[in-house]
Amino acid sequence: MTVGQTLSVVFSCLVLSVAWSADAYILRAGDGEALLNGLVIKASPKTGTQRSILVEQSFQLGGKTVVHQHEQGDELFYVVSGHGMARLGGAEEAIGHGDVIFIPASSIHQIRNQDHEEPLVVVFFMDSPELVDLFRAIHERVVSEPDRPITLEEIAIIEEQTGGGRTLD
Repeated sequence: MTVGQTLSVVFSCLVLSVAWSADAYILRAGDGEALLNGLVIKASPKTGTQRSILVEQSFQLGGKTVVHQHEQGDELFYVVSGHGMARLGGAEEAIGHGDVIFIPASSIHQIRNQDHEEPLVVVFFMDSPELVDLFRAIHERVVSEPDRPITLEEIAIIEEQTGGGRTLD
C-alpha cells in the first residue's frame, strides 16, 4: 500500500468515526489523523475548520519538539497529562497537568519530556492550518524513505514550502 493510499484509509476512518451535525462535529477520544512523533491532528480545514487547528501530541521519555518559532500566529498549549519542560525564549519552566502555555507569534519555544516515564500529553491550538500541512509533509517524507533519517535541511525546505514554522536547532 502506498503512503497516499494509507493516508486515504486513515482519513476515511477519521471521517467515519466523527459524529456530524451540519458543519459541527464531535471527534471521539482516540480518533484523529495519527502522524509520526506522537502527533494526532484533531481538527483542521481537512475536517471542517476554517483556519484553526487542534493537535494532540504525546511525548514519551526523551521526546521533544525541535526549538522553533511560528511567525504566522500565537500558539496555545494545554497539558492534558504528565510532566515536562517548556522552553520559552531563553527560559525553561516545568509544566504539568492542567497548565496552559501561551506562545506569542515569533517566540522561540520547545516542549519536552526529559525525565518522566509517564508520557507528557499536550493539546495545542493555532489559527494556522499551514502547520498541519508541515506535519503531513514531514510524515510523508519519513514514511516514504524510512531508512533515510530526515535532516534539518530537509525540514527547513518543507517549512519554506508549507509556511509552517521555522526550526532553530
